[in-house]
Amino acid sequence: MIVCPRDNHVRLISQHDHARAAGTIARNWIGIESLPSPPDELREKVLFAVDNHDVGWCRSDATPKWDEMTRLPYSFFGITADKAVEIWSEGIDSCESFHPFSGCLVSIHFSSLAQGGRRGAPLEVSKVLNDFIHAESKRRKRLDTLIEPAHKDAIENSVSLLRICDTLSLLACRAPEIIPPDDAVHPLTQSGLKVKTANMDDLEISPWPFSKDSLKLRMPGLVLPGEHFTDEKELAEALPLAEPIVFSSVLKRLPDHSVPETARS
Repeated sequence: MIVCPRDNHVRLISQHDHARAAGTIARNWIGIESLPSPPDELREKVLFAVDNHDVGWCRSDATPKWDEMTRLPYSFFGITADKAVEIWSEGIDSCESFHPFSGCLVSIHFSSLAQGGRRGAPLEVSKVLNDFIHAESKRRKRLDTLIEPAHKDAIENSVSLLRICDTLSLLACRAPEIIPPDDAVHPLTQSGLKVKTANMDDLEISPWPFSKDSLKLRMPGLVLPGEHFTDEKELAEALPLAEPIVFSSVLKRLPDHSVPETARS
């Protein structure tokens, strides 16, 4: 769950709905020099991976639980390593069942997250993540035999596209754990993109990678009344009062004058 506190309420967007917004980004991606669009013969497989990489979160997000640390529903950043690898594995399984190429992309994506999560982690957390990384390495060796040799060269770019679409969608959903200050130009170093978070939850992007002059994302979610909840019972009482809503974010071109000279050079 993406949990975004606002004045007098909390915005909730499920991980799967965020992933489907990432899929909208991928469908409209025509590419930039550092990250082209996927080849036509792999397009369906890449889009399935982007759309469904977070499908393992569906059960967890359907029943939000109280986080004692934040006094809010658990964010996807706040769950335990054991639960994370269970959810990641389910998403990889689902994408693999569609096609080995799709499963391979999502396996690499979550293995990368696990590798990042090991840095500075307690020993018991590192062990859980290491076991996951090892298991996924074995999975990819098996999947490698099922992927056409001509398609293997496209894996790295396809994983990069999944990652950047995922990140842009999280920014559009205003995931507080990664959102930069409004009006600051934020470099996404692995893609070469520059992103500026603007008012009304919009994003401005340079260089422009899309087929349209602007791109509107729609993310269904809930508006939960209240700012914090004292315990699980108070959260459970508030959840039936949540109002369904469709949040939106418009992706627009970042004007050249907004990009610092060092970013343009």
